[in-house]
Order: sequence, then structure tokens, then C-alpha cells
Amino acid sequence: MCDTKQYRCVNCRKGHSALYKTYGPSVLKLTKCDKCKGIVDKYIEYDPVIVMIDLVLMSKEAQRHVLYNTGFESYWKLFIILMMLETYGVWHSDSLFNLLVDTICDFSNRMDNQSNYTTKVAEYWKVKCWEYKQENRGDNNDLFIWEKDFYIQFLATFSGILVFLLILHCIMSTVKSKFMNKEVSLPRVVQAFSLANMSAVFSLPTLVWGADAARPLHYILVFVYSFKVFTNVFTVLYECPTPVTIVTLLLCNCAKYVTSFHAILLFRGQIL
Repeated sequence: MCDTKQYRCVNCRKGHSALYKTYGPSVLKLTKCDKCKGIVDKYIEYDPVIVMIDLVLMSKEAQRHVLYNTGFESYWKLFIILMMLETYGVWHSDSLFNLLVDTICDFSNRMDNQSNYTTKVAEYWKVKCWEYKQENRGDNNDLFIWEKDFYIQFLATFSGILVFLLILHCIMSTVKSKFMNKEVSLPRVVQAFSLANMSAVFSLPTLVWGADAARPLHYILVFVYSFKVFTNVFTVLYECPTPVTIVTLLLCNCAKYVTSFHAILLFRGQIL
């Protein structure tokens, strides 16, 4: 390969050309980092289950191992699966997105008469909330309408994620250029997003069993954990200060939810 330093030390992030040296059919010697004096990547000897446990525990060393020192080529499959999981949560009204929409639009306190509608939000958002509520599936809709709405939710979710990635990449690349000149490729960004978004699987218990009383708390706990994972992964990827990553992720999440909300209304108007 052209890049002779394609691997990274999981401890200090220094580039290396190899993770180990072979001295025979069954004799390997792990490469030591000449900067931190540690093993470049200890995880190449670990069982995948151990690596997965460290990923759940938000180990930055394990995250560097997956992003830089493994053939993480099926990330796009993981990306699609997790996006479908998120879509199902929104479509089934079991997600943080639905909780935010219901809270902002105050559907629980809204009467049929619009004059009684709470003045929590501006008039523009009142109209959008009214359109969003009116387009919801009813008991009289057939299964075909339900299925089409799922595809619409999928397109809206994809639009939100796309805006999330573009804004994040632009901001973080601009900040990164002040620390390092090496650029981060978009495929690598999608890899990092797929790795971080694995935290979405913790929303499965609510989707499968449901828990009306604890559901909002569960959403919040999953979001906090997921946000921490995203912070670690993108700090590892862009090598930027953690406060910069946190502010950027907050902005990107807001942009993602706003985009998804408007995309749902747009696609429903065009397709249904």
C-alpha cells in the first residue's frame, strides 16, 4: 500500500506499518510502539467477545483497534440495520424522537379545537405539529398504508443521519486542521458512526416488551449512554478536544431531529 503507516497505536495513536512480525508458522511477535513503549495493538490477540465487551465499556483503545487496525468492511450493513432499528422505533412511536415531538407539540394536552391548543411553540411549529399529528396512522388505515409510512420514516431517518454526518464532518474537519493536517475520509466517518450507533441496540428492550411508566427514563438513559459513545468515537477519529466534540454532537443531533421531522412531512405529502 502507498500508506506505509496504515495502522495506529491504540494507546498513543502513532502510525505504524505493521502490528506484528512473523518468525515462523506459529511464532508472532507483537510490535512495540517507539513512542509510548507499549504494544501497538494488544487486541489482535484477544477474543472478539473481549473486544466487544471493551467497546460496550467505551474503551478508546478498543475503538481505535476497530477503526484503524481491523478490516471493518461490512460497516455499511451495520449502518443499514441500525438505521432500520431506529426507523422502526419512530414508526412504532417508541423512540426519543417521538417523545420530543409529543413534548414540543404537547399532543397530550391538545383538544380538537385549535383555539385550545397550548402556546408552547411558535405559530409555525404549531402548524407543523398539526400536520404531523393529522398524518399519523389511524385504526382505519390498511396494512399497505402502514408499510408505506415505514418506508417514509426510513427515508426521513436517512435524511437526518445524512445531515448529521455532513455537519459533523465539516465542523470537525475544520477544527482538526488546526491540530493535524491529515484528513479523515467520509467512509471512515461512516465507519465511526456505525460503530458508535451500535449503542442503539439498548433501545430493544422497550421496543420488544414495552414499559409505559419507565419508557421516557429508558429513552433518556439510552441517549446519554449513546451520546457518550459517540463522543468517545469521534474524539478518537478526529483527535479533537472533547468539549469541541460534545458541542458539535449537540448541534448535529438537533439538526438531525429537525431534518427528520420536516422530511417526514415532505415525503408524506409527496408519496401518500
